[in-house]
Amino acid sequence: MLSVITRSGGQSLQLSSLLSDLVPGAVQGLIRDVLVLDPEVDDPQFIALCEDAGACRVSGGLDVAVRQARSDLILLAAPGLRLDAFALDRLGRNLAERGAGAVSRGLALTGPTLPGLGFLASPRGLVASRRRLMDLPASTSLEAGLVRASRGAPRLAIAG
Repeated sequence: MLSVITRSGGQSLQLSSLLSDLVPGAVQGLIRDVLVLDPEVDDPQFIALCEDAGACRVSGGLDVAVRQARSDLILLAAPGLRLDAFALDRLGRNLAERGAGAVSRGLALTGPTLPGLGFLASPRGLVASRRRLMDLPASTSLEAGLVRASRGAPRLAIAG
């Protein structure tokens, strides 16, 4: 099971799309909980969206969210990440084949790339252990943590 950490990206539409994409994963048992980094400004639309989706709002940054996550395997999701049912299924099968311990270096989720050039794709998501993410500096943003923690991680082209 995965805990998902994301942020609003300043646009409720992006967050709404990601949260709706995660529903099949929650139903299948792949997603355990979703934590959304709280923006500094109280946005009633953001608050209502999180409450309706059952997502937990987290104040205090990425390090706080990593500690609050209910699973030891965490998916850092960039605000624009899209995971359709096929991508969630592929991710679930890939994690099952590798086993939880095999993602010690993480598993970077990228968009479609040209054959042989997957290493050039910037990650849109990262599945990593809580331990790996706890090694990030306390003030690290979600995007910086995603880039930093995905260095050296194998890549899986699933994210649209």
